[in-house]
Amino acid sequence: MIKERNVVIKKPLGKFRVALVYPSKYSEGMANLGLHIIYDLLNSIEDIYCERFFLGYARSLETGSEIKDFNLIVFSWQFELDALNILKFLKECGIPINRKERKEFILVGGPCTVNPAPLEKFIDAFYIGEAEVSILKFIEIFRELESPKEEVEALSEVGGIYLPEIENRVRRVYLKDLDSFYPVTQIMSEASVYNEAFLMEISRGCSRGCRFCMGGYIFRPRRERSPEKLKEILEMGVKFNKPKRIVLLGASVTDYSNIHELSRMISESKVEVSVPSMRVDALTKDFIGALADTGQRSLTIAPESCRILRFAMNKPIKDEHIYRAARYTAEAGLKNIKMYFIVGMPDEREEHMLEIAGMVKKIKADTGLKIKMSVNPLVPKPHSAMEWAPFVDRKSYSEKLRLLKKELKGKAEVKSESYRLSSLQTIIAMGDYSLGDVLERVYMEQNLNSWKRAFKELGMSFDSYLGERSTDEPLPWDKIDTLVKKDFLIKEYTRYHNLLGEVSGA
Repeated sequence: MIKERNVVIKKPLGKFRVALVYPSKYSEGMANLGLHIIYDLLNSIEDIYCERFFLGYARSLETGSEIKDFNLIVFSWQFELDALNILKFLKECGIPINRKERKEFILVGGPCTVNPAPLEKFIDAFYIGEAEVSILKFIEIFRELESPKEEVEALSEVGGIYLPEIENRVRRVYLKDLDSFYPVTQIMSEASVYNEAFLMEISRGCSRGCRFCMGGYIFRPRRERSPEKLKEILEMGVKFNKPKRIVLLGASVTDYSNIHELSRMISESKVEVSVPSMRVDALTKDFIGALADTGQRSLTIAPESCRILRFAMNKPIKDEHIYRAARYTAEAGLKNIKMYFIVGMPDEREEHMLEIAGMVKKIKADTGLKIKMSVNPLVPKPHSAMEWAPFVDRKSYSEKLRLLKKELKGKAEVKSESYRLSSLQTIIAMGDYSLGDVLERVYMEQNLNSWKRAFKELGMSFDSYLGERSTDEPLPWDKIDTLVKKDFLIKEYTRYHNLLGEVSGA
């Protein structure tokens, strides 16, 4: 039995019922701000009742209702591999996965919808962008239609809605004024990844433009909440939710324009505050000290790679920035530092791994901090400057990982993402409509053998989704306008290779 606070309870009779499905673990879903935003926004309307489902929960948490009792099913697609979980959830609920074979209408939102192609065979509509903008408008029009599945053109009038039935071109929508809405009352659950935490979004979008980062492109433009609004949100969040901690969210919290005011608010909050990840070159001694004052015990940063590759990635963080952040961490009394790295960037060499190892060794020697490294393969993403890049081959990834572990034995704990899972993530991220046939065959098994067997039976190439692409070829997601032009991304991809050559030769 899951213990929750602040759950919305309404009488379902006479309400337009929305099933909000997070197709993964409950603990992860309840740590997702997007879920809280949609839940609060929809339930703020008297005659709409939004109830939650998670993978493994065939009935809603609010009323124990079955999925068939709802007027609209909405999925949150946060991670590529959850595409399989969406199909698995439908199957377990007795709903046909093919959109042409069922009466239920399914809408999917979340960052992965910027390439809807792999799921087009199964999903009726995709919401491209931020829910606050037009999800209520979508429901308003949807409710007026006698047969939404046969009248989908009416739904195309809503901003950000892509409809596979008519293959309309669509432009991503975004909330221009972040101060206009925020869910200050959130469900508190001990079973959440963050425990009973209040999620407080500082900003949205990122202006840095790291070439490997899809989020840095698809959440543009960068926007901030005003200090006055953040103070109000913080005070109301603590008052209404009585959380055990506050989690600050944003693509780069430390890029906040009034970081000193934010640091002061954190110190005065009297509640533990944590930040999942921070931009290392923007960290200040005061900010780290403020986090330490509230009880945070570790710092998480993302150097990504060595100096040369960082600069080529358009992440011009100097080694000194990283050393400085580590010193501030130790001086503030924190004992641990977690560092994220990417392996498998184009033209990456052994010497780059040795440079990473040297940097980590120096941090260990200078600070004595306990260091945890998370090493992950580069997963090329649509609408990023790396959407044409190849996925690293298994032999190269294994050799580089082995070298890092050998060099850092006794200095740092090195953990790595599964090569198999990362390759499957890449295939879905870069997938086209044909991939839907593969997904239909593997979604219940979800192992590498089932994938390769499906590709073989369908006469398709597993490796074709992992290789380098030509910048001249059309891409499955070209019909989705994320407000960043393809020509610009091509220039950024070319610039990566040019800069890597320039810096390497310097």
